[in-house]
Amino acid sequence: MKKIFSILSIALVVTFLFTSCGGTIKCSNTAGDWYHEISRNMGGYQISSKTKLTIIRNGPGEYEYRLETTVVDAMYGGQPKTEYSSGRFEKDIKDNKWRFSGGAYGNRGGYIAVPSDDWDDYKPSEITIQFDSGRGNSMTFNRY
Repeated sequence: MKKIFSILSIALVVTFLFTSCGGTIKCSNTAGDWYHEISRNMGGYQISSKTKLTIIRNGPGEYEYRLETTVVDAMYGGQPKTEYSSGRFEKDIKDNKWRFSGGAYGNRGGYIAVPSDDWDDYKPSEITIQFDSGRGNSMTFNRY
């Protein structure tokens, strides 16, 4: 019985290491500032949005994020309005989804789509954020 328990314990630890940002997925390669911009004409008025996403590594498997989103809507005089939000990332990555927890993106079921190569040995130049069905359009963020 002890042997079975030991084997199961080892299997759980190995599974955790291979599915979390403290393990083989190189989430640390995503730390830093990311930018997304979009502009659309709606009803004859130009609306643009600029978002800065900052991913912060606090330690192995411990990440948080900060958002700064500035919207300029010509319909309302074109005055920039900036909103701020922050939250954490879940430690475990499931189905190649690194989920936001809390804050604007966590509340919308947002996650970073982790590529099959797990960002191993490189810092990505772009990341894609997706949201649960009906909670927002996907967004591609780039480094500058």
